Amino acid sequence: MSGHPRIVAYLQRAVSHEFSAAQQFTLQAVQAECLGLGSFADELRAGALDELRHAEAFSRRLHEIGAGSLSVKTVVLPVGRTLVDLLRFGLATEADAMRLYAEALRFCEGRADAGNAELFARIHGDEVQHYQELERRLREHGADIKH
Repeated sequence: MSGHPRIVAYLQRAVSHEFSAAQQFTLQAVQAECLGLGSFADELRAGALDELRHAEAFSRRLHEIGAGSLSVKTVVLPVGRTLVDLLRFGLATEADAMRLYAEALRFCEGRADAGNAELFARIHGDEVQHYQELERRLREHGADIKH
């Protein structure tokens, strides 16, 4: 099995994004703890684990289509100093994932690549849920949602 070069590139970008998000959420969990937000820190840690599972799924797909192992370059994402910052930066990360996965999904569907389309659709759905939760929390704190 081999993959279309553009789909391989989408999968590689997805792995990089997910590892970057896991790093961001882990660092945010530490910051949340320092702010006395223990339960939110636990939620961020759980989110980091979700992102690692996504990275693993995309990595597995790369192996399945014969793209093999790759070296992943993570992007340094902002952490934040306040609860609202943590939420806003997390929201931006989820929005980036949603855009990337929606674009990849459309491309896979256009190539009738059902397997990769399903993977991008499933993880896009997870990211939408994460986004909606962060958006809800921002609204609870009276913060404007910036898109």
